[in-house]
Amino acid sequence: MKEISKNIQSKITLIGQPDKAKWLENYIKHDIKSKGVGIPEIRDIVKKATKDYKLLELNISEQIELLNDLMTSKYAEDKLSAIIYIQLNWNKINEHEKIVLISDWFDKELITDWNVCDWLCVRLLTPMVDNWTNDTLRELQKWNKNQNQWKARASLVPFAQCKSLVKHKILIEAFAIELIKRKERFCKTAVGWVLREYSKIDPGFVTRFLHEYEKWTTKEVIKNANKYINE
Repeated sequence: MKEISKNIQSKITLIGQPDKAKWLENYIKHDIKSKGVGIPEIRDIVKKATKDYKLLELNISEQIELLNDLMTSKYAEDKLSAIIYIQLNWNKINEHEKIVLISDWFDKELITDWNVCDWLCVRLLTPMVDNWTNDTLRELQKWNKNQNQWKARASLVPFAQCKSLVKHKILIEAFAIELIKRKERFCKTAVGWVLREYSKIDPGFVTRFLHEYEKWTTKEVIKNANKYINE
């Protein structure tokens, strides 16, 4: 799997744009490294590698080994290629396999910035939330209180873009209460992002939440949560 992983990474590197990489690193921060390659180009490389190496004929453990190799890279684009591979090819894979793998990535601190974290949340976890799989929702409940800020953030962010947002009010409120009380900025901003989307459904709930937990909110959270209410 190392050979295939290196091939994917080298092809991404080959089309990298230094100026774009520098801009992305400055924008994302968190010491993440970038090659300056866009999502469409990464997706094309992943699709070609999947076909050329017949990756879907490999057993799950071999595919996981490849994905872990990609995730251990210090470059955001290599990590994103692993996420894109799952998004494209693992629709029929048991969700337990996915959630265990993703949980392991957080535990090994292979995800340490908001860009990779949120892309993973929206592309992989949001569809799983919409599927209402008990295993997934129970796992997110565990993540919500995890010491790792990115794993904790990932417990709530998937709800922001889910189609079943209104049906998860109880979980969203519980998760938001836990995260808003934390010191880390990116735990708090997850709350603001999800409340912003929920305000389209129930602005009163958002207003009440911000008032009740005013002690722990920041100007950034309030601005995001009130975006559509103010409009």
